[in-house]
Amino acid sequence: MNRRSLSLALCGLLLLPSGSAAQQKQAPPPKPKPEAEKKSEKVTEAELSPLEQRGLALARQAGDDAVSLDDKKGAARIQAAAADLFWLREQEYARKLFQRAYDAALAYYRESKDDNLERVGRSAATGRQDIRLEIIRAVSKRDPTFGRELTNKYIEEKQREYQEQRTSSAARNPEDDRMFGKMDPSARDLLQTASSLLSADLKAAVELAQRAFALGLTQSAPNFLAQLAGRDRTAADQLYLSALERLRTSPDPNTAQLLLLAAYPFGEGQVRVSNGGNTSMMGFNPPQNFQVDPQLIQRFFAVAMTLMARTADLNPAQMPDAASRAGTALFTARLFEPKVAHYQPNLMDEWQRLMGRLAGLVNPQVGTQIDDTVKEAARDEAQREQRTGPPLDAADRIKALLDQAEKASDFNQRDSLYYSAASAAQQAGDVARAMEIIGRISNLDFRRKARDWIGFSAAMSAIRDKRYDEARRYALDISATDQRAYLLFEIARAAVEQKDRQRATELLDEAAQKAAEADNTLDKLRALLGITHTYASFDPSRAFEVMTDAVRAANRVPGYSPDDARLIRALETPGGNSSMMVQSVEGFELNRVLARLASADFDRALALAQSLESKPLKLGAMVAIGASVFEKSK
Repeated sequence: MNRRSLSLALCGLLLLPSGSAAQQKQAPPPKPKPEAEKKSEKVTEAELSPLEQRGLALARQAGDDAVSLDDKKGAARIQAAAADLFWLREQEYARKLFQRAYDAALAYYRESKDDNLERVGRSAATGRQDIRLEIIRAVSKRDPTFGRELTNKYIEEKQREYQEQRTSSAARNPEDDRMFGKMDPSARDLLQTASSLLSADLKAAVELAQRAFALGLTQSAPNFLAQLAGRDRTAADQLYLSALERLRTSPDPNTAQLLLLAAYPFGEGQVRVSNGGNTSMMGFNPPQNFQVDPQLIQRFFAVAMTLMARTADLNPAQMPDAASRAGTALFTARLFEPKVAHYQPNLMDEWQRLMGRLAGLVNPQVGTQIDDTVKEAARDEAQREQRTGPPLDAADRIKALLDQAEKASDFNQRDSLYYSAASAAQQAGDVARAMEIIGRISNLDFRRKARDWIGFSAAMSAIRDKRYDEARRYALDISATDQRAYLLFEIARAAVEQKDRQRATELLDEAAQKAAEADNTLDKLRALLGITHTYASFDPSRAFEVMTDAVRAANRVPGYSPDDARLIRALETPGGNSSMMVQSVEGFELNRVLARLASADFDRALALAQSLESKPLKLGAMVAIGASVFEKSK
């Protein structure tokens, strides 16, 4: 009992009247128990409704049957979902399921050597969530102590994996080494683990992030700092300052890593890194309600000047990548020159002297490329500040790109320049001109993909501006089945919100017809699931009809898993540049869709789940349907 509660209790004793009246006075109702205390309580089956008992029976059967699956990743996911459902009802059984789930995930990674990367092109790849981290996050919400035990096991396992990779001379990405410098690869996974624990165990997340930053700054560091600042600004500031200090005292000066910290003190959501030959750009959600602290900015500029000065003193004969480092340092100096003038004008003379020294170390052509990249960054920033209207100098930029394309003798280079010009036109709001420019691309496959990329962006802009008829026209021109369906059901959702169910039905039927005509691929399955999910919000009967088609597609598409519940758009130019957008889509996850349908008709949804031929899909769906009963009760 804390001091305040004790004082209140004493006051209550002093005010109690004597005699039976005091004895008859009712005590205040007990306060709700936190989940930490609830977890020791067991809800007996006698207290559950018949439907809830069926739901638990389904989940228990699926959790037990998952042990025999050859698909250990699927087994881990099923057991973890069942464990989460049973935690407040049968904690001992739930704990056993969680442990089995982690063991199955551990076995999966040891046997498969999965690196959690999904290749979507020649050079483009996107990461998948490590199933072990999914389990740790679920456990930590229920029991932080148990979660930390599994986290420590995970870290030990990652260290073992990296040691195994080193001894087998596993290849690493050379581009990252040139741009950001070498570091212990476990830094990325430690920070990924920290990010997954932010909502469940803030203290553990910060401790892991400190360990990760001590090993080196990865490209996910800016996003993590922004997330942490939204939860604990003091902890984020301390982590940022400690990272700056490590860079300042590092024997290996690298301003590329400094740029990974550059967004934080200004509360920005974008990082650019360039050495003149290669450019990397990362966008993320900036911290909400971030108050700029001049001391953090001052510290950033001080460390930047230290690193730039040390880079200017590098001996190219002793360091093969000295030119690349000098290019990155020069880019840093030119990129932040306006901010130095704004925040610390007293540093301008020294800043410009350093910039001159660095400029003398790089090839003039590299210097020109750096200038162009800095100007592009300035245009983007000006556009963000304007919020409306076309990008600055858009017409001149488009004309320059078209002129370069016409003069290019190499077909790949010419097509890449045409795409850049089309992209600039689309960003300026002139979609018709963008499509006309795309029509000049000679590579037919690239032309189609570029048209899809521009069309999707144009459709999303139209949806945001509530120009739904225009968005539909763009959507229908897109060849990718899941992208087209996604846009159509987003427009349909807007129609439902406007109480126009007839229009929503027309759009969804149109999307379903297009999907039905497509080959049996993951794209088709995702499309049908998303359409079903949207229909379920206002027409369950029609939703079940489309879901029947989705189950048929799932039985013809091998390898579908919850990892595929994402919309991935990737575009690689013939010149070798790539762009990629990845977003999770709730309606693309089969289990979530069936659970939503179960809230309307439990038995019909269960029958669909049991008609799935893939045993991992079937068991996962059974757990989701079982859990839906309790969500409906809430």
